[in-house]
Amino acid sequence: MNLPISARSQKFLCLAVVSCGLAFTAVAQNATPTTPAAPPAATPPATAATPAAPIPLTTIVPDGKPHKFEARDHQFFIDGQPTLLISGEMHFGRVQPEDWETRIKQAKAMGLNTISCYLFWNQVEPQQGEFNFTGMNDVRHVLKLCQDNGMWVILRPGPYCCAEVEYGGIPYWTLKYPNVKIRANDPKFLDWCQKYIAQVYQQVADFQVTKGGPLLMVQIDNEYGITAPANNDYMNALHKIFLDAGFNVPLFTCDPGGTSEWRNPAFRMPGVMICRNGLRSDRDYQSSAAAIGDYPVFVPEVYTAWFSGWGEPIATRHSTLSEITGLTNYFLDHHYSYNYYLFFGGTNYGFFNGCNYFLPVQTSYDYSAPIDEAGRITPKYTALRNILAQRLNLKLPDPPADPAVIEIPTIKFTDREPLLATLPAEPTLVADQPVSMENLGQNYGFVLYRKQFPDGINGTLVLNDAMDYTFVMVNGKTVATAFRGYPDSNKININETGNVTLDLLVYNLGRISVITSENTQDLARKGLVGGASLYGHPLTGWTMYSLPYTYGVDKFSPSADPQTGPAFYHATFTLDQLGGTFLDMSNWGFGAVWVNGHNLGRFWDRGGLHSLFVPREWLKQGSNDILVLELQNAPKTPEITGVKNIVSGPNTPFSVRLDLPPTS
Repeated sequence: MNLPISARSQKFLCLAVVSCGLAFTAVAQNATPTTPAAPPAATPPATAATPAAPIPLTTIVPDGKPHKFEARDHQFFIDGQPTLLISGEMHFGRVQPEDWETRIKQAKAMGLNTISCYLFWNQVEPQQGEFNFTGMNDVRHVLKLCQDNGMWVILRPGPYCCAEVEYGGIPYWTLKYPNVKIRANDPKFLDWCQKYIAQVYQQVADFQVTKGGPLLMVQIDNEYGITAPANNDYMNALHKIFLDAGFNVPLFTCDPGGTSEWRNPAFRMPGVMICRNGLRSDRDYQSSAAAIGDYPVFVPEVYTAWFSGWGEPIATRHSTLSEITGLTNYFLDHHYSYNYYLFFGGTNYGFFNGCNYFLPVQTSYDYSAPIDEAGRITPKYTALRNILAQRLNLKLPDPPADPAVIEIPTIKFTDREPLLATLPAEPTLVADQPVSMENLGQNYGFVLYRKQFPDGINGTLVLNDAMDYTFVMVNGKTVATAFRGYPDSNKININETGNVTLDLLVYNLGRISVITSENTQDLARKGLVGGASLYGHPLTGWTMYSLPYTYGVDKFSPSADPQTGPAFYHATFTLDQLGGTFLDMSNWGFGAVWVNGHNLGRFWDRGGLHSLFVPREWLKQGSNDILVLELQNAPKTPEITGVKNIVSGPNTPFSVRLDLPPTS
């Protein structure tokens, strides 16, 4: 997904298209290729929209043997058997690996036959040239689990994904090269893409359907048409990269209606399926019939709800049961293959959320999905399961038992330490000019910029593009805050005599994931990007500290002094039984939480979300450690309770639209 909120309300469903009249066939190397279909007619047969035949559903499942997968005659075929792909989206980078198989079993028990999943480049290559396919990136393990459980797979590896993740899945380190244009026909960027896709192919090659695996299709990038509607050079280059890597299963892209792929046949790539967002009626189908031609309808994103930004209530758009059941019946009536986005949403752990221009996405990615954030089936799951079982005449296995979700008695925090007391012994850099987070070699978290004023400060401090949220501290006390989404907040009057230490703590709230392009990449750089000025003159001579806080702080030294700036709170708690839990953050303001060294994510009292999910895998029997960073004022009651459900409450909207391009 890749539209600003103002436009994304128009984006609902996707339609698979193949351009230039070439049928898709994924065939084992020793099989006979299928003859390409004739060029598509301007108006497909009426049966494409109003089928009278029984709903096709193959009984073939991944079994370790090569199979032939085709897209032709308005249908998908596996070994000649027509079939619908009834899929559910699950991002394995948002759920613990120990829970992957349970989610797959839940999908199968709901009546799905396919799992669709993003693979995020920035998780796989967190530092340039360092690839990691272990843990939450273990795509081979996901494919193996799907094969073992008889589920087909659609893989969406980017390079750009959106998915409301940090920078849309593009690695932060690409921002260290300001002259390299992302998502463009830039040789350097394409070289990075080539290396990444080659690594992905090495992981999944033997799991393609042509080689006995469950992998049916692979998506190239995501919704590029709204980024560069007049130029398809980048996508053509990516297409070649995927082919050169060795993929021999169908490739497809995803775009909304109105982009060049639909208006101008010259922008369609031969042999690549185009998924058109916005189809939800016969009228939508007919408006795209000329482009659809002889190929099956496939809807890669059927929304079970929507994401939520801070300042907004928890996802309510498209979340009603009647909407999703109605769409399900519509697709089945018309024999359209489709994918629930999302079947299971999960959590934006750590600092991995994306940003809609300047509007950060909330930590929970529950998405009102059929499986909730804790891994439990919902009424939506049951309703969809009943429809699929009845309409497809399926005898479904029982769903796995819901995972344990526990309560944790009130945890009281008595130990507190100022953030400034946790700074490293040596700064990361001392330089005349402030340096961005990316040029400090840092991905997420905070950067502290410090400057001494022996003769005090009396004037207006101006922050130029401080990205994103800045805590202005004078001698350890917060005197102001500035948020890039509020341009007028960047001017701070300071009047302090004597020796003054000015600290600017700049918080990265998540790099832009909507819309991410060469035209917006400058918005993704974090830190004191444009420097600061006083008395109308640029300030020089800065001491900089990188504060990623990946695992919290190494050492904790309690302080009895009152909280005057950002501070850490520490406590321990004991568990006799394990299970997931939701930490009720209603008493707290703005910050992040770590449990046993694991970053659960952000909390902010502006949003409708007032809890953070803790997976059971991050808890342990006996003593557990919890660390809270409170960036605002000391909480009235510094305590937290673990509860069994998401805690929602009133949201405090921002007074300006943050999900739009900057005006200054």
